[in-house]
Amino acid sequence: MKKIFNVAVVALVCGAMAVSCCCGGKKSMVTKGDKSKMDTLSYAMGANLGFFMTTRIAEIDFNTAKLDQGIEQAAFGKGKWTAEEAQEIFQQLVVPVNERFGQRMQQLQDTTSTAEPIAVFVSEGERDSLSYAYGLNIGNDLKGGKFPIQMHWYLQGLQQTRANEGALTEEQIQEFLQNFFMVVYPQQEKEASEAWLAKMEKKSGVQKSDSGLLYRVINEGDVSRSATDDRDQVTVHYTGRDRDGVVFDSSIFENMPAQRQEMMRQYQPDKFDEKGNIIENEPVTFPLDRVIKGWTEGMKLVGPGGKIILYIPAELAYGARGNQAIAPNAALEFEVELVDVKPYEDPNAAAPAEKVEAE
Repeated sequence: MKKIFNVAVVALVCGAMAVSCCCGGKKSMVTKGDKSKMDTLSYAMGANLGFFMTTRIAEIDFNTAKLDQGIEQAAFGKGKWTAEEAQEIFQQLVVPVNERFGQRMQQLQDTTSTAEPIAVFVSEGERDSLSYAYGLNIGNDLKGGKFPIQMHWYLQGLQQTRANEGALTEEQIQEFLQNFFMVVYPQQEKEASEAWLAKMEKKSGVQKSDSGLLYRVINEGDVSRSATDDRDQVTVHYTGRDRDGVVFDSSIFENMPAQRQEMMRQYQPDKFDEKGNIIENEPVTFPLDRVIKGWTEGMKLVGPGGKIILYIPAELAYGARGNQAIAPNAALEFEVELVDVKPYEDPNAAAPAEKVEAE
């Protein structure tokens, strides 16, 4: 039972119903909304959170007014705590609350117990702070997500569902969201990515390979040492962006999303000097047959010391499925500096004749 609250919290803090945690940095798509016309996506996402709260974590007596306030304030960048502060406060409070929640659930299952049920919150202050921080986390995810959210309808869905007065049933909500995320959204991303690639193809210096990969060579480097085998290892510095120019991954600290920067500072403090500056940006090494097809092909187009920009179609990237950081059918841009190439060496290859003879 102790794991239930942790699972729920992680799912919701990371974003209610697939609002991506990693897409911060671009202009927020959250608006106040048109009260005269229902926005089904916003309502459904709010209702989905409402159903989650009333079924999976119903025993957590949140201060819903504080939670809703946190969602709305963070979504519009007006929270009294920053995103980092909200995360830290939430993490500090959620551990003891989670422990008491697990004890309460075990106690309620014990039909022989006559003791007063354990309180999840020890004070109103703790309840208010956790509720507000929880709301801030959700609101920050909405602000950094890829979907247009009308806050009026999001809160309507959340509040009405919590009060068991929702305009849609749970089955209708799930059906709508499944269709949106599995059909509508991927198609929207496919069309937008194709339009973006067509635009990139017209840029000066951009070339197109037979596979459909678009690329622009900034510096060829030592092409005599270029990778030729998919099993060759390359050492690179890189920055990956979506078609809106938002960085989702990078080996260069200054380019990393704020959330990843904060994680590095927290878990790898030895990489920073006393002033908090990164000591060294370490390149990344990997074999070419372990990455997306666009990378495998693109890294053979320059040599060590070279630099290239890759505009990669979805079919050469993460395809129709995407991943946690990448939308389905998304085209991507990578700026890559090739530091070194290590040719593949077959471990089963015969030793040179002179070495065998010497042995």
